[in-house]
Amino acid sequence: MTHLHSVRADPLMVGMVKPKVTVMDHPMVVEQLSLVRDKRTSQIAFRKAIYRLGRFMAYEFLRTMDVQEFTVETPLGPAKGGQIKGRDRIVIILVLRAAIPFVEGMYKNFPMARTGVVSAWRGKPPDFPIEVSYAKIPEVGKDDVVVIADPMLATGHTLKEVAKRVMKQGRPKRLVFFSVIATKQGIDYVARDFPRAEFYTCAIDPALNDHGYIVPGLGDAGDRSFGAPH
Repeated sequence: MTHLHSVRADPLMVGMVKPKVTVMDHPMVVEQLSLVRDKRTSQIAFRKAIYRLGRFMAYEFLRTMDVQEFTVETPLGPAKGGQIKGRDRIVIILVLRAAIPFVEGMYKNFPMARTGVVSAWRGKPPDFPIEVSYAKIPEVGKDDVVVIADPMLATGHTLKEVAKRVMKQGRPKRLVFFSVIATKQGIDYVARDFPRAEFYTCAIDPALNDHGYIVPGLGDAGDRSFGAPH
């Protein structure tokens, strides 16, 4: 049985926003999350686990979408049928490079998704300036569901900048953030500018270190998936 539970953050000083957060605690998620946290996990196994988490999160997210019921004729008579509405209106925004295997997993349940790609770097503390070197985002319609995917929602600076660029392409019906691990601080930071956004994650960790990394987290998701750059 799938277990989902919502976590409501404390009211913020700006706009008294209460972010809508869903933490997935299904045993399969716990198992794969444990694998990516383990420092002994190999690069290949890490990447596969991130892929599986993306696939499962997308599968569970479909529960939040409307279903159109209809009657289907079986060889022996009529039966109730259903089709997910709006599955062709999903737009995935992939944040390079860590989100590549994450989004590959999501495609298994969002096969018709249009995709945008953003290459962004977070600068040094305390301001964490964001540098975007590449952004290719499709047009966004009022009936679209935009899912911004990045395994780590740490300070929130990167995802807020990405969301701002998405909004320049149009206002979606739903704005959703997918992460493997998040922090309350990062969620609150993004929610200040996007109070109606939805956050889906597998864990909310308690702290950030001085460099803006999640503690205990899992390290650098991009490096662990593809190898550390020279």
